[in-house]
Amino acid sequence: MIVNGFKSKAAAIRYLKSKGHPVNALLAAPESNPKVAKNGKLDVLTAPLHLAPFDLSGFQVCPQASAGCAAACLHTAGNPAYMAQKDASRKAKTVAYFKERAAFMAVLAFEIHALQRKAEAQGMKAGIRLNATSDLPWERRRVDIDGRAVGLMDAFPGVQFYDYTKVTKRALIHARGDLPFNYHLTFSKTESNDADVARVLEAGGNVAVVYSADLYKEAIYQGEVDGLNVIDGDAHDYRPAEGMQGAIIALKAKGDARNDTTGFVIR
Repeated sequence: MIVNGFKSKAAAIRYLKSKGHPVNALLAAPESNPKVAKNGKLDVLTAPLHLAPFDLSGFQVCPQASAGCAAACLHTAGNPAYMAQKDASRKAKTVAYFKERAAFMAVLAFEIHALQRKAEAQGMKAGIRLNATSDLPWERRRVDIDGRAVGLMDAFPGVQFYDYTKVTKRALIHARGDLPFNYHLTFSKTESNDADVARVLEAGGNVAVVYSADLYKEAIYQGEVDGLNVIDGDAHDYRPAEGMQGAIIALKAKGDARNDTTGFVIR
């Protein structure tokens, strides 16, 4: 397989490093993210891509992020001892994405291919979450594989891609069924997009809502909010399992979100 002119992931990595981008890999190991690792209960081997969120890298990757979302980003979740290393790695990946797109996409395609083969060997399905800490339109990204230009997701029809998004247009396009068949989006509520939340729910899309610990437990226990079905979004991360049903995906505040005062977290 030749992707964007590169014969291997190693060749694309060497090129990126020669251009000053210290990138060794793009996708994180499934086991590195506790929530993503829970997808294994559904026999889904999932790898996330973590970029530097918002404009931390000097490039904006979250075009419709609210102030509360930026402040409470999951970028801050996890062991603080590794924060500096994590921050540097994610910034390097993000800069490479914007400055050396062809090589970046080649590395990504080789890694997706490798994950798919690993999943198949284990009798599992492959899942990819490209916007683990970003909100980019991956449905528009294309790659040249063996001389044929195709959409990234079209190139891997056996892989299930999924993301959360705060971009209303993308969520509504998904609700209409106009995204690649193997790409699932869940809209995210912020402190300032109630009208868009209503539009997405009416169109049949699911909406993720972040709650304080107490209200998260209550929402899960009750099973509904304002007459809408509530799904425990922390039981696993594989949102395609729920399909599209105009439901609330309840998430518990994590990282800096636990101290949110903007209204992003429902208390």
